[in-house]
Amino acid sequence: MEERDYNYAEAFRKLITAKRSHRTIEDIVANLQQELSPVKEKSLLVHAMRLLIELDKKVSSPLYQRLQSPMRQTLYMIDVYYSIENREETDEMDESRWERVARLLDEIEMAYFVNIAFPNNGDIFHDERDEQIDVALGTFIGYYGNAVLSFEEQILDRIERYFLPYDNVIQATFGFTVAEAIQFVLHVRKLNNDKLNRLMRPFADTFSFYSTHPEEWKKLTDRFIARGVTDPRDWWNQPELSGLANTYRTNPGEIDIHSREELLNVAMDANSLQHVLSFLSYDKDEQKGKTIYYADKRHSESHPLIQMGDQYVCPISKFLIEGLYYRIDETLQKDGKIGQKYKKNKDAAFEKKVVELFQHFFPQKTKIFANYSVDGVSENDLLIVFGDTCIVVEMKNCGFRAPFRDPMKAYERIKTDYGKAIQLGYEQCKRVEDILLSGKDVEIRDGEKMNKVLYTLKHRNFGQVWSMVVTDFKYGMIQTDLGKMLVKEDDGLYPWSVCVDDLETLFMMMRKLLKGIAPNRFLEFLDYRERFQGHVVCYDELEICGWYLCDREQFKKYADSESLVNTSPNMGVIFDAYYHTGLGFKNELDMDYKRYNRLEDYPKEFEMNEYTSDSFKES
Repeated sequence: MEERDYNYAEAFRKLITAKRSHRTIEDIVANLQQELSPVKEKSLLVHAMRLLIELDKKVSSPLYQRLQSPMRQTLYMIDVYYSIENREETDEMDESRWERVARLLDEIEMAYFVNIAFPNNGDIFHDERDEQIDVALGTFIGYYGNAVLSFEEQILDRIERYFLPYDNVIQATFGFTVAEAIQFVLHVRKLNNDKLNRLMRPFADTFSFYSTHPEEWKKLTDRFIARGVTDPRDWWNQPELSGLANTYRTNPGEIDIHSREELLNVAMDANSLQHVLSFLSYDKDEQKGKTIYYADKRHSESHPLIQMGDQYVCPISKFLIEGLYYRIDETLQKDGKIGQKYKKNKDAAFEKKVVELFQHFFPQKTKIFANYSVDGVSENDLLIVFGDTCIVVEMKNCGFRAPFRDPMKAYERIKTDYGKAIQLGYEQCKRVEDILLSGKDVEIRDGEKMNKVLYTLKHRNFGQVWSMVVTDFKYGMIQTDLGKMLVKEDDGLYPWSVCVDDLETLFMMMRKLLKGIAPNRFLEFLDYRERFQGHVVCYDELEICGWYLCDREQFKKYADSESLVNTSPNMGVIFDAYYHTGLGFKNELDMDYKRYNRLEDYPKEFEMNEYTSDSFKES
């Protein structure tokens, strides 16, 4: 389950409306607390879990009508709820109250965006500061509006690659090993999946049977009538349809609630189990009495297990895995004794992962050089020589700091972090590009032993050179459209900058769909992807990748257009559809279920949105 459907056009319309009549953030938070105070704890949490579980129904469900960022807004609602010092807890979260709460959640998100978008007393500056505000606003929306768009297997891979060498430190610090933490998280994941299947499978099996055998449905209803049960509304209560009745009467949010006994029923050391449980559990006193700002870190995201008496609310395992990863990673980086060594080893593990992706994707005849030099002075990360094409790859594991609410300060921070990652990676690529395109033979040397020549690249044997900057972090719109911030020569080509998770996902899909021609199609993708730089509105690279895979000709057509193109969340659905049947991750989760899943239909054609300057004028 991924939140890939943020509607940026709708967000812009709401932004203009909010600009005309926006209140202070503190006023909105106070109103939100007033609405949440009467709600019973279990009712609120069941409702919250339902919002998270049914995210794939966002477009059609009235639950999400007011929400642009339902995952972020739901977690924020939980934190605001526990900030209330004396809750009344007399009412259920009914439809009318949820409508009021949802309006406030939408209002507070828009209030932040208004503060960033219109700092000049509600007007624009009519100079270069407007472009800086555009970057700050887009980055802020991407940072706070979207959840982490990575598959669980990719975060688990980071945990094992980065943390296992420091298992002893982690055990001494937190009281559990990496393997024990993963074991517990997967145990909770199984509890949720098993409960979901117990509730849903009887409904699915019964519905499927009678849908495909209408004559059997006729026989069944005739028996009901013969018993004197003539009202179809009472057929739910008959034993033959008990599975459907149980499913119908269960709020989906209750799937994530388990007893303490169930939660602790896992074969691991009791002391370690208690430490893992404490590490992931929500501290209700931590938030009490505070004003919870929307741009704050979500305590409910980093501490996702919430205890209610002898029961625990166990949200989707995505939060458990991410909470585990980000908090341990932060602790290790700040450790005065091992922090620098950990960061260095983490960088090496990240680079190894990227190299492995290219090695697995390209055929064996491909020449791949890691930690190489083309001038005998500077070391570069990765060079791929495939046929007559060279791909120059630089890898950056720099992270990204949360953007400020002040747009000018935000821009300067964004520019600094961007400069250390994508800008620097491009400049390193460009130096290699210039040497490769100098018209001379190039000696590829070992980056550590500069005197050692690994290969001589004859200039007459290759034609194209592409550059890539692969990052560990997703930078949003300033990465999908490098025209926003990248400084380059006017006639120079843009590199393709992509997060390693999206690169891995694209490679797996290309291998699955295109088989042996996948490497050649990837080169074509690089060509047309470069042409989109400067005229694409996109916050998720997988939308662009999915567009190419689903409608290659349309993709190529719009790459050469001059209009500003807005990608659609539907373009990325292909990846989720194949994930439900098995995308191809090593140790992919849920394969016992996925091997029986039918490939869900996904959009293969797209109605395109093209923007002009008139698209952003106030009506």
